[in-house]
Amino acid sequence: MTLITDTVGGGSIQGTTIALTVVRPARADDLAALAAMTARASDDTLWRRFHGAGRRVGERELDRIVHPTDAHRSWVAVSPSGAIHGTATLARGRDGTVEAAFLVEDGWFRRGIGRTLFAALAAEARRSGVNEVVARVQADNERAIRFLRGLRAGARATFVGDGEVEVVVPMPRAEHAVNRSAA
Repeated sequence: MTLITDTVGGGSIQGTTIALTVVRPARADDLAALAAMTARASDDTLWRRFHGAGRRVGERELDRIVHPTDAHRSWVAVSPSGAIHGTATLARGRDGTVEAAFLVEDGWFRRGIGRTLFAALAAEARRSGVNEVVARVQADNERAIRFLRGLRAGARATFVGDGEVEVVVPMPRAEHAVNRSAA
């Protein structure tokens, strides 16, 4: 479990805590809160995450997020009120490719939720022996491409056609994570 303290910068309220968010594995009882988050998300955010499904985000996709399998794990960012403000998924494809996908509610952009969700995803990837994850985004989604490339040194983006960019993000090695925590 990871905690995010969200602060407001600038002026006389700089450093004031306005929310405490917990990142943890998604579970079955998160379904209603996850559906509520997608209802609050903009059409553009949903379109970009689900590559065109937009408001038609189906129960099947939400159900996959809240029911982990060996090939599919998700995490959620939950505020003290129980509202979910973001989710990240790590999914192993039939070809062995491991994909990462993120969805952060519009009003919660640039508050560290995506990076903290990535930390949970990366820890699971390390435990599973995954060396890199792949994220596919629309080629004009500059915000997502910048976010993904900024997650780890060595991340690279390649145009793969059909209006998509594939961003490959190397995962930290387990021994590096242990060394950092010991220092």
